Amino acid sequence: MSSFKDYHFKEYINEALKEINFTSPTPVQTKVLPKAIKGQSLMVESATGSGKTHSFMIPIFQNLDVHDKSCQAVIISPTRELAEQLYNVASQIAKHSNPEITIAKVMGGIDRDTELKRYEKLEPQIVIGTIGRIHDLVIESNVLKIHNAKTIVIDEADMIFEEKEIIEVDHIMGKIQDMPQFLIFSATISKGLRAFLNKYLQNIETIVLEEKNLTKANIEHLMLQCKAKQKEHVLLDLLKIINPYLAIIFVNKKDKVETLSMMLAENGYKVGKIHGDMNDRDRKQMLRRIKNLEFKYVVASDIAARGIDIEGVSHVVNFDLPVDTEFYIHRTGRTARFNNTGVAISLYAYDDDAYVTGLREKGLVVKFVKISDGELVQTKLIKRQSRSFVREIEEKVHQQVRMPKKVKPGYKKKRKAEIDKKIRKAKREYIAEIYKRKAKEKK
Repeated sequence: MSSFKDYHFKEYINEALKEINFTSPTPVQTKVLPKAIKGQSLMVESATGSGKTHSFMIPIFQNLDVHDKSCQAVIISPTRELAEQLYNVASQIAKHSNPEITIAKVMGGIDRDTELKRYEKLEPQIVIGTIGRIHDLVIESNVLKIHNAKTIVIDEADMIFEEKEIIEVDHIMGKIQDMPQFLIFSATISKGLRAFLNKYLQNIETIVLEEKNLTKANIEHLMLQCKAKQKEHVLLDLLKIINPYLAIIFVNKKDKVETLSMMLAENGYKVGKIHGDMNDRDRKQMLRRIKNLEFKYVVASDIAARGIDIEGVSHVVNFDLPVDTEFYIHRTGRTARFNNTGVAISLYAYDDDAYVTGLREKGLVVKFVKISDGELVQTKLIKRQSRSFVREIEEKVHQQVRMPKKVKPGYKKKRKAEIDKKIRKAKREYIAEIYKRKAKEKK
């Protein structure tokens, strides 16, 4: 279907979509919506920023009985930030409904005693929260009643299923009567995760939205080569060149967020920062300031690559390349959201050659650039010079001809002669092999 009008949604859902100017479904929505609305359980693998949130949120509201005041849907999130976003999306749809739809936001940072009192009196129709707090209120405190839930959504599933969380999910599922509809969403679903989910959810249909490239086609990927000790200087030079609407600068370690943001501040940049060790109040305040465009640059750890939606990101800068290529996908997926274009610039050193080669082998189209006269100009991949074959032969022969424990007079001279003889022989064999190979190629 080419338009949301073709789906015949409830009127308040149409009003909600119109308010945010959503007129046509994305590819993931086209595949998921008809089946999810029919109540099918699905496991969906789709890239970040593809519109998957509305692909499960719309069916929940379409199938919701507004007159039934019991819990009808539970949405589980791996992080508070993502739970907050999901709650905001749900609230934006629900506000157009009459009668009112009750939605619970269940996560850390909210006073627990207040929650306990609230859910003793109220049974929300939709529960959205983090797995730990849902487990607390459903299992430990037994105040949040979800046993009538018809739909369970697990968003960013590959982030949720740690060993402790598997047990907690198991407990939560045990509270639900009958067999609900399961909607499992993730940017990537590993074989291990798929096997685990199949154990819980027999014969669940899998929908995979494959990209032609490793990431979205509307992201330009630039590799900026530099020496490891010069990365700070290269970053400063880079920031003088690019003029982002908003740029996220990723580092691998939380403490690096502090040191790099401090370095940029000392050089006159007003920089935001976000990492996993920030308390809930500071994170919320920082996200609010970022969304209000108080900063053009935000230094972040990988918590911002998953579960935090920052609109308007025009550039992603990998100050450190992530250890796992999966996180490269998630980081760069912060830009080029909703058909916008974006630029991902990665600083890499010689030691990262294998990493970059691996990305290219997986289908990532990259341009290699350098800074010249205050501009980014395209260049060729410059690889570290490998040792010459002569040096390799010499080292190999020296290892083979070992010094004995007891040596006789004149042995060093004899040993050197033996080594030289072996090296000459090895060189001849090496050159002969080259000529043989060329001869075969001509044939």
